[in-house]
Amino acid sequence: MPLPPEPIVTGLRQVALGSADPAKLAAFYRRALGLNVLFETGGMVFMEAGAARLMIGAKPPGETIGGDAVLYFEPIIWDVAERAVEAAGGVFMHARAVLQQAEGRELTLRAFKDPEGHSLALLGWRPV
Repeated sequence: MPLPPEPIVTGLRQVALGSADPAKLAAFYRRALGLNVLFETGGMVFMEAGAARLMIGAKPPGETIGGDAVLYFEPIIWDVAERAVEAAGGVFMHARAVLQQAEGRELTLRAFKDPEGHSLALLGWRPV
């Protein structure tokens, strides 16, 4: 089967998270990452996350919260982002990990969990 013409999609538009309390979890994302609420409907909160939306809604029946997905957010100022995550109740899993180095900067990762246990991370270049 031949490969389709590229690109097929314009990018990732929306990510959905199941939550025990969507409004409370959306408040965490607002405090911890500064995400703005775009709109709310049907018990779901839609937040602006760069070119994509983050939709937080009720956990589907029979599914567990968390899972195998990890959401990576690129901080503008690392120290500010880390303090905001901690102040909002996020729990970092480890110290900053340098994944790659380039002249005057390093690609850095720092994983954390939100209050419901979703896996998240700060990931991006920071000055050395």
